[in-house]
Amino acid sequence: MDLKPLPALIFLSIAIAGYAQNISTNKHSYEYQMVRLDATYDSKIDRKLQQYVDKKRHRMERKMQEVIYRTDAELESYPPESPLSNLLTDILRTGAPKYTKDTAFDTIDVAVLNFGGIRTSMPAGDVTVGDIYKISPFDNYITYILLKGSELRKMLGRFTTNFNAPYSGAVVTYTEGRPSGIMVRGKPIDDSKDYRIATLNFISDGGDNIMTGIKFDKTEHTTITFRDFLIAELKALTAAGKQMPAATDGRAVNF
Repeated sequence: MDLKPLPALIFLSIAIAGYAQNISTNKHSYEYQMVRLDATYDSKIDRKLQQYVDKKRHRMERKMQEVIYRTDAELESYPPESPLSNLLTDILRTGAPKYTKDTAFDTIDVAVLNFGGIRTSMPAGDVTVGDIYKISPFDNYITYILLKGSELRKMLGRFTTNFNAPYSGAVVTYTEGRPSGIMVRGKPIDDSKDYRIATLNFISDGGDNIMTGIKFDKTEHTTITFRDFLIAELKALTAAGKQMPAATDGRAVNF
């Protein structure tokens, strides 16, 4: 059977057809043979299966080509802040409360992503579902965190001029490469106050050491990938005739 494309299956069977080896032990004898999963032994195409695969592929291609948003210019991602990273974290901060089951997260103070999870830029003009898959190819799930201001200060205080993460809802001022001032929602952090964070499970689990060792008072994990969340939110903005601001705005100062 030759169904194209089947690159993964072919890759898994790289041994030459006909190669066999006997393995003997004191009690048993085994024989195996590696068989190529290509047209070596079956050049006939199963028409029904081929049609099924083609139908699924065409459906997926149509889905990937669906236009869900539009930008006036290409949006790039780079530290310490960038048009694309600011856009994505702003969307997460404002849109995340709709997807939680816990009223403790009915508003979000700070949203945090990681630059490594933003894999490419957002193109100018029409933005498709496929573009979002390229920007966010990983199955990272939205996670909500409740923590004290002292822990939030510790997290943001780790950032330097050489390392930081994209965020929304906070302004970090740096002096000689280290944070010298942190504001959240326009006010200094209150160490005893509870703050609500929207992020990804990758980050809450210690990815990129952004939250390693940070104490959480409450955590809610969801089954919503950031990619699916972003597609839904961009569709909603488009349906409402809106466009989220996408620009650097000084949330990282004196870098």
